[in-house]
Amino acid sequence: MTTIEHLRTPPSPEGTAAARQTWWDRFDRAALRASEWLNPILVKETRQALKSRQFMITFTLVLTAAWIWSMLGVSMIGPNIYHGFHGWDMFCGYFVILAFPLLVIVPFGAFRSLASEREDGTYELLSVTTLRPRQIVSGKLGSAVVQMLVYFSAVSPCLAFTYMLKGIDFPTVLCVMFYTFIASLGLSVIGLVVATATAEKHWQIVLSVFLLFGLALAFYAGLAIVIGGLSQTSLPFQDPEFWAANAAMLTGFGAYFVLFFCVASAQLTFASNNRSTALRVVMLAQQALFTGWMGWTFHHADGDLEILFPYLILSGLHWTIMGMFMNGESPELSHRVKRQLPQSFLGRAFLTWFNPGPAAGFVFAVINMATVLLLAGAALIANAAFYPGRLPGWLGMNPREMIVIFAIVEFSYVVVYLGLGRLLAAGLRKVHQGGMLLCALCQVLLVLLGCGAPLTVHLMIADLRMDYSLLEITNPFWSLIEIVEHRSLSPEMVVLLVVLPVTAGCVLLANLPSVVAAVRQVRIAKPVRVAEEDEFFELQRHPPQPIIDPLAD
Repeated sequence: MTTIEHLRTPPSPEGTAAARQTWWDRFDRAALRASEWLNPILVKETRQALKSRQFMITFTLVLTAAWIWSMLGVSMIGPNIYHGFHGWDMFCGYFVILAFPLLVIVPFGAFRSLASEREDGTYELLSVTTLRPRQIVSGKLGSAVVQMLVYFSAVSPCLAFTYMLKGIDFPTVLCVMFYTFIASLGLSVIGLVVATATAEKHWQIVLSVFLLFGLALAFYAGLAIVIGGLSQTSLPFQDPEFWAANAAMLTGFGAYFVLFFCVASAQLTFASNNRSTALRVVMLAQQALFTGWMGWTFHHADGDLEILFPYLILSGLHWTIMGMFMNGESPELSHRVKRQLPQSFLGRAFLTWFNPGPAAGFVFAVINMATVLLLAGAALIANAAFYPGRLPGWLGMNPREMIVIFAIVEFSYVVVYLGLGRLLAAGLRKVHQGGMLLCALCQVLLVLLGCGAPLTVHLMIADLRMDYSLLEITNPFWSLIEIVEHRSLSPEMVVLLVVLPVTAGCVLLANLPSVVAAVRQVRIAKPVRVAEEDEFFELQRHPPQPIIDPLAD
């Protein structure tokens, strides 16, 4: 009876709907459940970006431009399209269409998405949530990646079509698309860093103008490399050195990408947090990776000393720029940071320089630059021991002597300008509570003054207009170039070797009181309330497990 009544009962609407569900409906429900685990900032930014008028207009223009170029390019080629090699010509047009939104629109959109949060005051609402700054930055960056993929999906079939026209190989198409993607990713994270540089609207306008100018230069450089460079030569995919160079470039990109990501995250954290230690660890890792690649190149070049010049120059530029920004840090340590200071003798000896503060940052940059000099000296010893006949003739009679002079002069310039910049930032901080950006700009002006003032006087003297003189002793660029080009120990070089190290020592002594004060910072104990809260949160994350006695019944 029950079975007959059950058969006579009409099916419910819910059951009919469930029976009619397709695999797409089930996939949609599964995707909806999976989206709950995604970064909420990523979901919000992706929805806003894909529904915005700017994205709709840009995407429509990209599709229209690709369709117009397809029709126009094929008509210009004419009947010869069946027999000629016109794939490269069509590819260049599609690349221009794709590169503009990837290298200009998407990075500037990432900048505006975070800058508008700080301008409108909505970031304060995000800061009081459980979202960490890294989640906010990764969400903004993930939204930019989604937009890149949408643009790629629109133009990629056209790029694949160029391979069928002959004249371009498929690995070249993939290589160009890959590097365009990572270039857009790198510019997007730079846009996020620029957005976190300041919260004041007038400075945001100034920075947006400079960012647009930089993105335009990146777009022009991309066109010059792909259209101008690859049209003259093909990529040597069969050469092992080509893949080694690509691995080195990707390593450098990854290191600086992590640095910029950490910078953007640090700028969004509370002022009482430790913003510096993670950044300095990344800087040290960058130098280690660069040293490893240069050591590999030095070994494969049979101890060629010419490799030491780019190693010294790029390392000096790296630590000068990093030191400029570290000099702009606040000298005051919060109680939260003081509770995390190293307390053992070895910890204070080696880890103090990773602590926040301009004095610790200055010493950190100087120590790393001194380490670079020691490694260059080790390379000179290895060259003399294992490659005695491998000396570049263009350096003059004694190449090792020239490299030693170059390294000492460069190290002295780095110490002098970073030390004077730290003193200038300390004096500026007493008059005006300027941030890191303002201090870095003041130090850039200091370098420009040291280069421009003597150069102006030098050019006014007709007899010295084309020759180096000691008037340019404050100009690091001309002085270092003169050391490389002169190829012999001139009287000017002797003066540089005497005056610059002495000046660097005086600058170090002038910064010594601040360094001593940074070293004397000691760890403070946690307040009782903070210790209780930390213990409570630790128990929540790792609740105690019940102990089962195996002998019990």
